[in-house]
Amino acid sequence: MGMDNPKWVAFYGMLQVDAHIVDRVGQRMERETGLPPAWYEVLAQIHKGPCRMGELAESLVLSRGGATRLIARMEEDGLVEREIPKEDRRATYARITDKGAEAFDRATPVLMAAVEELFSQYITDEEADVLRAVYARVLLRNGIVCAPVTDGYELEAQ
Repeated sequence: MGMDNPKWVAFYGMLQVDAHIVDRVGQRMERETGLPPAWYEVLAQIHKGPCRMGELAESLVLSRGGATRLIARMEEDGLVEREIPKEDRRATYARITDKGAEAFDRATPVLMAAVEELFSQYITDEEADVLRAVYARVLLRNGIVCAPVTDGYELEAQ
């Protein structure tokens, strides 16, 4: 595979979007809401219900120690709390607090506006569907489940 291979160029384009556009979206969100992008991602993962720390670390592409430190900082700010359920004392869950839910609700429209301005306005709905299908297939083939990208997709037989 050479540098002129369309699959390489597509991958490189994804890297460039990730490096530049995602960074700009995150900077804008943090500047306008005070919420760092990694913190928003945690809140997005747990806003529908508590999440086991190991699963959270995997979904955030962090080590367990990195996730623990991130959650500890967010806990100090009152955005999340850790809980150990009585039925499984070995498990620790991260749960969003009311303050965390408010921060998530405040940041979401800012994030969506930045995504629209810097990304969505430049692609059609059909292109978005293709990108999602491609990302879902690549993630699932690599054993990664990532809601909402992979929701509703199944691996087709080889």
